[in-house]
Order: sequence, then C-alpha cells, then structure tokens
Amino acid sequence: MSRYIYIILRVLNLLCGKSVSGPLNVLVFGETGVGKSSVINLIMRQNVAQTSPDAQTCTLEHTPYKITLDDREYKLWEVSSITPLSFFRRLFMRWKLKREYKKLHKEDGVYLLLYCMMRGRAQGTFVKDYKLFTSIIGSTAGRVPKIAAVVTFLEDYPGDMDDWWKKNEQNLAESGMRFSNHACITSLPDDQNASAALRARRWRSELIIRQLICDSYQAGTSQTSVNSVPIRSASA
Repeated sequence: MSRYIYIILRVLNLLCGKSVSGPLNVLVFGETGVGKSSVINLIMRQNVAQTSPDAQTCTLEHTPYKITLDDREYKLWEVSSITPLSFFRRLFMRWKLKREYKKLHKEDGVYLLLYCMMRGRAQGTFVKDYKLFTSIIGSTAGRVPKIAAVVTFLEDYPGDMDDWWKKNEQNLAESGMRFSNHACITSLPDDQNASAALRARRWRSELIIRQLICDSYQAGTSQTSVNSVPIRSASA
C-alpha cells in the first residue's frame, strides 16, 4: 500500500512540475550566539557563513548554502532568533518569518530543522526559543518537520561529547523539546596548530553532523541517533 501511495505522490509532483529529487531544505535555527554559522561552515567544509556575533545573520530571504551529501542536494538556511527582540519588533519579525516560511514550504517543502543549542546555556532560554520557532512553523504549515538537536561548544567537554546528551536528554524532553535525532559536536574552525585531540574531535564532529543530515533523509529508518543513543520522536 505504501508503495502505491509513493507512486501517486510522485506522479502528482511531476504533474505539478516539482521533482522529488530536487534539493532538500534544511533550516538551522537557535539562539543568537550558539554557533549556527559555525555549524554551517562545519557542514560545508569551508567558511561560507559569517561567524561574527555582531553580523546580521541570514534569513529565509537570503541565498541558501548548497551542498551535496551522498548524492543528494541540500540547501542550508540560517534563521535568526527573534526571541531577544522587543515586543513589537518580535511581532513584526514573527509575521515576516511566517510569510517567508510559507513561501518556502509551498515551493519546495522543508525536510529538516537543525536546532542549535549551546552546552551550559540556561535551559529556560533555549526552551523558549525552541517553542517560539516551532509554534511559528506549526501555525504556518500545519505541521512541524523533523527536528534534530545540535549541541555546540563541546570541544573541551570531559569524556565523550555525546555524554552531554545522555545527561540532558530527559530534562529537555520534560521541558517539551522533542527531537528525531541529535549530534553533540564542536564547530571550531580547523586550526593546524591545535592539539591532535582537538583536531580529531572536530573531524569527528564534521562526520557526525553530515551523517545526521543524511540519516534523517532515510525513510523508514529506526529512530536512532548517529551516536547510537536511543531518542524520542519529534513532536508535530
């Protein structure tokens, strides 16, 4: 039955002039200062996104970063946080973001959300940012795509970086944050003068975040993280 549904959807896509093999949109969001631009640079393997905390970050109005992973093309969009804005400014930006997302959803669809959070950041703050953004997405498209957590600034975390997730996953879930997958990483720029351990941790982070994107595309796969840590499904 599922095969017939797939065939029907494929025919409808072709009739509408849309190819199911087109680029998949990935939105990178999170609080200001959590390293969204650095995460994009890590995925791209080059410095294409500005990482200055004072720079105006990208929105859905700007050109996305295109990358091919495992023969699939993806578009990475960096989305600025509107949580720290004043009430009226936030209200305007919420309307603007809904308009932009609705256009993107209608034209190409959105395949995955990457929610970046900083290790050690006050939980209440990033929970608020998560809920605000997902509420905008849900009210615009009627559903929320899969959300994967990306935990940053773990370069000096003692032991395995994924231990952070094991210690904090339950607290996040109890706060209403649900994820289909996760990656605990460091997104520091590659430094030839850094220690061998740090460079190895960064190299592993690059593999993890890229594999997360590819794994999230695989239909029918089990809900298991790239680090083999069981997680819960993302809420709609």
